[in-house]
Amino acid sequence: MLGVEQQNTYKIGAVSRITGIGSETLRAWERRYGAVTPSRTESGDRNYSRDDVAKLLLLKSLVDAGISIGTIAGLNTEQLKSRIDSDPIISIKGSNGKSKASDNEISHVVLLGDSFPIRVLDGLPEVNGIDVVGIYEDIHELEEKIKSSKKPDIVVIERPTINQHTAVEIQKIREVSGAWHLILIYGFSSQEYIEQIQSSQTTVVRSSVDVQELARLCIYHSGGSEKLPSLEVGSTLHFEQTIPARSFSYKQLAELSKLSNTIKCECPKHITELVRDLVAFEIYSAECQSENSKDAALHAYLHATTAQARSMLEESLSHLMRVEGISIQ
Repeated sequence: MLGVEQQNTYKIGAVSRITGIGSETLRAWERRYGAVTPSRTESGDRNYSRDDVAKLLLLKSLVDAGISIGTIAGLNTEQLKSRIDSDPIISIKGSNGKSKASDNEISHVVLLGDSFPIRVLDGLPEVNGIDVVGIYEDIHELEEKIKSSKKPDIVVIERPTINQHTAVEIQKIREVSGAWHLILIYGFSSQEYIEQIQSSQTTVVRSSVDVQELARLCIYHSGGSEKLPSLEVGSTLHFEQTIPARSFSYKQLAELSKLSNTIKCECPKHITELVRDLVAFEIYSAECQSENSKDAALHAYLHATTAQARSMLEESLSHLMRVEGISIQ
């Protein structure tokens, strides 16, 4: 049995999904700035407390607003809240402690599932900045009633498990709802199925996520094209400014590089090298010192776009591995 303290902690992957901060960035913020100091398991894995996650959410909001992480990492949670409350543009907390968004940041949310816990059904509509525009049991009811309701920014989907059919179902929900982002809350799943679904347009979180964390995800992922970085005329690439978690560890990439030497096609080797280079630059851009808000915004943009490029190549590498029948630990 886990103790109470262990039950209220999060692994680095979960923290990355909740906060939208990449795992490498979390490590960099800890190593270089001492933003948070998570406890460690006997095997050396990081365990983040709820207070750690709360602080990281506040830091992410300020960094997204163009403030250098180096200037705020040493502040405590109350100081960070005060910093945010003093600026209405980046304020995410009201005087009652509930999440808040400005008028143009209201997140229109649809809940889809037949067994949402009461804490979500009763709690989410009460959060400032969240407008629950529909609660449907299944995709058939969604398809039937969505045309007569306000178009959602976010669809929150509840599923007890993720299986081989979930990816197809997710795509169908996206097409029917027209939502900008989907959040899938699940009970149990294998990592293989999670990796098939997790993307820049779909966030996958465990059913233990609390209402405030879920509300924060909804608000953060709302806004559609208005939240995308400005791109030059003629560009066909669009990047959401979130940092997807890495699909391959350094050890796995090294193993892939060796394996690809034993097969005729060298594509796995070349893509692996590209992924490693992008990971290195992703870390570099996250660690870059910023002299002012303009520098911070530029580095945040470079970090986000590099992470998205890395994620796209990781998906290509995963596909190539399936085609070639390559498997690694």
